Amino acid sequence: MLRLLSRACACALSVAALTIITGCGAARRREANARAMAVANARVLDGCYDCLLEARTFYARVAASKDRKTAASAVVRMFETDVLIALRETELALDARGTIERARALTPRLPPTLNASRVLAIVDAVLPDPHGVPPKAMDALRAKHRAFVRNDIQRELDWLANAPLTPVVREYVGLALDCSYWTRPRGAPGSFVEGRKPPKVSAGAPPVIAYRIAICAGQDTAVLTKVRAAVPRFAEAAYNAAQVTAFASGETGDDDATTLLDAAYARFPRAPGVTFISGWFNTAMGDCEPAVRYFDETIAIEPEHERAYLERTICLTRLQRDSAAIESATRLIALDTRSTAQAYYWRSLNRLRRKELEVARSDIEAAKARAESDNILTLAGIIEHDQDDLGVAERDLRAARGSPRGDENCTAAWYLASVLRKRLVWRESAATYEAAMGCYDAKVAEIAATIAKIQAHPRMTEALKLKRIQRLAADSVDQRSRYHAAAFNAANTNARDRNFPRAEELLAVAARDPALADPVAKLREELKAVRGEPIRAARPSAIP
Repeated sequence: MLRLLSRACACALSVAALTIITGCGAARRREANARAMAVANARVLDGCYDCLLEARTFYARVAASKDRKTAASAVVRMFETDVLIALRETELALDARGTIERARALTPRLPPTLNASRVLAIVDAVLPDPHGVPPKAMDALRAKHRAFVRNDIQRELDWLANAPLTPVVREYVGLALDCSYWTRPRGAPGSFVEGRKPPKVSAGAPPVIAYRIAICAGQDTAVLTKVRAAVPRFAEAAYNAAQVTAFASGETGDDDATTLLDAAYARFPRAPGVTFISGWFNTAMGDCEPAVRYFDETIAIEPEHERAYLERTICLTRLQRDSAAIESATRLIALDTRSTAQAYYWRSLNRLRRKELEVARSDIEAAKARAESDNILTLAGIIEHDQDDLGVAERDLRAARGSPRGDENCTAAWYLASVLRKRLVWRESAATYEAAMGCYDAKVAEIAATIAKIQAHPRMTEALKLKRIQRLAADSVDQRSRYHAAAFNAANTNARDRNFPRAEELLAVAARDPALADPVAKLREELKAVRGEPIRAARPSAIP
């Protein structure tokens, strides 16, 4: 009896010990899960793309826990984080389909009250980064969601305001939807609310919400700078800030834009908006070699990115890579986009440079049929001039000169003067060559002002300053050469009009260019010989 009692006591002691050990293990798991959830929650509030990916990893670890209640909570947070990741991918024009399907796969494990399908339908209506998506594709997306925006968007925003989601997720999803259609008509049918202001970042707002507000209607660089200071890994904030900095920097450039774009590209080399803006900025800085590489990357990601094709064609033209530029323009034409007229223009320009006048004329006629912009009309006038189709050339060149800022179109002035010279309209030809002189002189002054701004720029490295100034100085030399050539041709046509005093004055200007020494000397000899007699004028300068 004593022996049985002892065995029973031993058994009881073993069960108690096991309970203590099991209890300690469960406690450790709960503690580990709590730490993981706290870290994940903090990463969601930080809000960068990598932060969200990390958060999801922590939630997934907890979701595999044997603690059913904690695991169920982690599954909900996994779904919410996938929603935020999918929205961020959309905001960067990355492919979010895999993330959305991963979120959808969690639906059977979610509480029905969450209404996951409704949340994912809202995510589907959010528009992507317009710099990463072709305008034709953006038009198609807006058409797809037109009925939703007209009939349902406000109802969905009202539902989101009280949806059973974590508050920060609820707010982010609502902002993403609302900001996608910020300028939409509101109120009664036919009404429109003018000047709706972007939402303000409230004090204490977490970086994830501050970021979404900062990119709602344009980009708030001050807020984006604070977001990056709080979360240095927030490369998507760098990308959005870079857009403003790049566009605002103009011809002077800005190291801030370069630094921001480098940070964005280092993390998101497959985001087509990042690659496109990087290319655009290099083009604006006159650095077409790296720009072409960025545009090639954009097209590899998004094969119908018409703006990348157009900018690529322009850069290849500037690099005088005629065959590549023609091929690039041809591919853009095949896309049949709103850039088609410009594609015909650039293909025509490259064919003109190769002296292929007939096909160049065919292309520029196709461009004119679609849009009569000043650059299209100018190129048309040049080709018509070279083909001696003088009446049409004069009409197109006058139209180019008569367009807004046409007085700044030096090339149109030069060729119009040449057309008038061919038509023996000496006086107007002389006056138009003098107008071209004034235009080229103004260009030189503009370049000098830009160089002065670059030299005084407080945020540009000396290496970048030197690079930019060298390019601008070369352009200035070219513009000054054209100025002197226009002076010589104006002297020539004034002489034909027997305005000898003005011809002599203009020859004095042309003589400042050593390259014109011989033709200036010849025209001066002829002027001496023919004063008071019919004049055989010197050959005009061929510099356009």
